[in-house]
Amino acid sequence: MTRETAWPALLVCACILATLSGCGGPHAGTAELVSGEETAPLEPRAYRLRAGDVVIVSFVTAPELSQKTPITPGGTVTVPMAGDVPAAGLTAAELAESIEARMAPYLRDAAVSVTIDGLAQQPVYVLGEVRSPGAVRTAAELTVTRALSEAGGLLPSGKPSSVMIVRTHGVTEPTALRVDVTDVLSGRDLMEDVALQPNDVVYVPKSIIGKVGGFVETFFSQIAPAQLFYLRGYNMLNIDRQVYIE
Repeated sequence: MTRETAWPALLVCACILATLSGCGGPHAGTAELVSGEETAPLEPRAYRLRAGDVVIVSFVTAPELSQKTPITPGGTVTVPMAGDVPAAGLTAAELAESIEARMAPYLRDAAVSVTIDGLAQQPVYVLGEVRSPGAVRTAAELTVTRALSEAGGLLPSGKPSSVMIVRTHGVTEPTALRVDVTDVLSGRDLMEDVALQPNDVVYVPKSIIGKVGGFVETFFSQIAPAQLFYLRGYNMLNIDRQVYIE
């Protein structure tokens, strides 16, 4: 490519850089609610029980009632005398308090402790600029950075400051969160790592460099060769015309 034909490509790339540089995301260490409910969970919190988890319910004064039980698909645990007790969405401490309240009429001292014995596998989907996009299934509670790690990590073209989380589980309407995981990935602020819910979709968009890099690759592999072919053909026609006239 000659200097004259290379200039248009450089000018176009410069324009794209100038345009995209004005598109800012949230500052480092922030989580932003893009759409959906204002009460959407944006920060780390105690683990909340889910269907398929296994818990151990222990009665301090009535050990014969203690048992290990799974949380049913309906989100409940079955407790002797208390019947089906809602569990999904509660912490272990909250479930213990609920069982204590239900068992108070039957026991003089209904002190209860609940411990988690096993976690159900919960699917999360990671898409975009990661090495292995697709479903991530694990029994451990997933955070954004753990899900990204399970998906092979971010590609160099990924933009960690604008990771999107689309949530449909446990909300009345789909909710979109924009999370900046830059400080989490660097180890500076682990508290910004957002806990994921089942069926969350984590999407990593392309960075400015990734977008411009894709354009440059397309330009030099597709547009530039066609342009050069046209210019060379045009020059050959001129040369033929000059020879004919002479």
